[in-house]
Amino acid sequence: MMTAQRAFLASATQRFGLRSNQGGGTYFEFTRSTIHRVGLGPTCGGRNKIVRKTLIILKRPLNWAIQFLPMTPLLISAPVLPWIAVGLSVTVAFWLAVMVRRRGLARDEALRALNQVADGAGLLIAQVDLEGRWQRVPQGLCVLLGRAESELLGKPLVECLHPEDQEAGASECMALLKGERLACALEARVPRPGGDELWIQIHGAPIRSEKGQMECLRIIIRDISQVRAIAQSLKDSEEKFRTLSDYINCGVFLYTDVFHYINPGMEAITGYGTEELLGQPIWKPVHPDEQSLVRERGEARRRGEEVPNRYVLKLRHKDGRTRYADFIARAVTLGGKVYGLGTAFDITDRVMDAENRLRMERQILEAQKLESLGLLAGGIAHDFNNLLTVILGNASIIVEDAPPKSLLQACATTVVETCHRASDLTRQMLAYSGKGRFVVEPTDLNACVTGITSLLESALPKLITLRHEMEQGLPGIHADRSQLQQVVLNLVTNAGESMSGRRGSILIRTGFQQLEEADATSSYPGQDLEPGPYLYLDVTDSGSGMDESTQAHIFEPFFTTKGSGRGLGLAAIQGIVRGHKGGIWIYSSPEKGTTFRVLLPALGSPVAVAAEPSAPSDDWRGSGLVLVVDDEESIRAMAATALQRVGFDVLQAGDGREGIEVFRHRAPELRAVVLDLVMPVLGGEAALEEMMRIAPGVPVILSSGYEGDSPASGASGARPFLQKPYTITELVEKVWSAVEPADSG
Repeated sequence: MMTAQRAFLASATQRFGLRSNQGGGTYFEFTRSTIHRVGLGPTCGGRNKIVRKTLIILKRPLNWAIQFLPMTPLLISAPVLPWIAVGLSVTVAFWLAVMVRRRGLARDEALRALNQVADGAGLLIAQVDLEGRWQRVPQGLCVLLGRAESELLGKPLVECLHPEDQEAGASECMALLKGERLACALEARVPRPGGDELWIQIHGAPIRSEKGQMECLRIIIRDISQVRAIAQSLKDSEEKFRTLSDYINCGVFLYTDVFHYINPGMEAITGYGTEELLGQPIWKPVHPDEQSLVRERGEARRRGEEVPNRYVLKLRHKDGRTRYADFIARAVTLGGKVYGLGTAFDITDRVMDAENRLRMERQILEAQKLESLGLLAGGIAHDFNNLLTVILGNASIIVEDAPPKSLLQACATTVVETCHRASDLTRQMLAYSGKGRFVVEPTDLNACVTGITSLLESALPKLITLRHEMEQGLPGIHADRSQLQQVVLNLVTNAGESMSGRRGSILIRTGFQQLEEADATSSYPGQDLEPGPYLYLDVTDSGSGMDESTQAHIFEPFFTTKGSGRGLGLAAIQGIVRGHKGGIWIYSSPEKGTTFRVLLPALGSPVAVAAEPSAPSDDWRGSGLVLVVDDEESIRAMAATALQRVGFDVLQAGDGREGIEVFRHRAPELRAVVLDLVMPVLGGEAALEEMMRIAPGVPVILSSGYEGDSPASGASGARPFLQKPYTITELVEKVWSAVEPADSG
């Protein structure tokens, strides 16, 4: 039986072109009664996977035939065998056709499913041969390109692309075909028959056989025209925003608690570059005074709380300057995250202009206040000082004539002191308003200060130490010595009072300073100091100091921090310093003491120390005729009494015209004239000019109760001046100084 089976297989192999396992073609391996393995030999290789599977399927019918073969030996004879072979051939062909059909249907079904998925995703799947020509084109691609399938099949893929994109498309295809890439991706334009253009995205990958040989290219195409349009719109929008942001005349920034974006305008305002601010806290360029405010409002705004969206913000420039910005903030949501969007307009010039305007308004108001005070002080000074002159002169006569240490002398002394205090009050008001009379001459600052050292020490409590640091070789200054000493005395007295009875020290320091324009503006605002050489006078104490609120008011008239006092000391100091074209600066803080610095314009060279003016001896006696011209009869009477007590004969006149008549007739006999400047009918100034024409050699002593009317220039400017109110001693000294040169000659 085994022999018959082998003979059958050998016959079948020869008849149907099959080979046993001994050859290189199709082979069968079987045991005694069944085939257990069917395959293709080395010669067939893997050329046709379908044939392999078909033979495997035929294994069962062949096994049936082998099982029935021993039972029908007689049926297998030469005449019947051809029919059996034909039946087997038909059977094999049938099964092969069925397998191919099933394979094609499965492939078509898979492609349909794939196309459905691709259509749902907006993808079109096509196939390109190894020469880059369309091999399979879906209907959707034809609709997209506006061409029929026949217009595409067999044509190069790159011909469908825009001429400017064809080179890039050909390059990508060649890279795939040469195996240089495993896949490609390309975005290209496709012209449509109507003249419009589409943007498509092409993804390609090679399709390979089981042996790894490239069979074709599979192309996935997606219409990205809308995506490109949206992207271009976003790009254009971003470009517009960046252009607007870059060229807008303000700072724009996006922030949370740190900066996420800033524009060049923000760089210009702060002085910091983009890399210096991005990622940095938003309060980095903010002035320290307002950093906490910015932090609190920024956090509240991101929490959705209501906070002011617009306010003036003070910034600190990188170079240290203070800048001002009109800041506007809004909360915006980007990508689900809340940000702050801010704009900052540089308004530094506007703020500075407003501050300058406010400062000028304050200066105008101050000038108006000074003018009003000056008019007030000047208006009352003449009449008030005339009254004080009568009181002071007569009281001083009583002091000299009353018995020593008597009640009368004590009372008269009190009257004299009270008159001096009243006179000082008027002088302080005039000094503050700039109406005081200055006898300006080259003065040595150090000598001016040391000349009143003993007076300063006597005015201070014993617990306070007074020290001096005087720079030597200083140039001179143009100053009124007595007024400058009044400044020093007031500053030292105020410094002593700031100790409040405690132990402390006061330092008086002098030196030279070259004032620069920046210092004049920052340290002495509103004082109109010109840059140049100055001498400084510092008075520094270790007292209680002052806060900023107190410092803002210390130079106002009648302002005082003490329980008593008139509050005109520092106001008068400011007026005196202003009258000398100088400036005053103050540094103070609570419990750390105070320093006042007075600047006075310096001369080109040192000034020789002038000798102290001499005075007449106690037994000096005058002689001759003196003319007293004053509209106040009581003043004329007091002056006549004082001069007659030292030996002079006195003539009196009630106004300038009467004085000229007396002077014209008695000029050769006159030793001196005491002339009031403010009188009815004819003032002292006009009377003096007429007297100088009549007899220019007669000494004339000018007097006034209103310092603003004292002459400062011309022929009268060099005349000795006697300020009302005055004592009889001061009157006699002035007359003595006028007649002494003649007596000595």
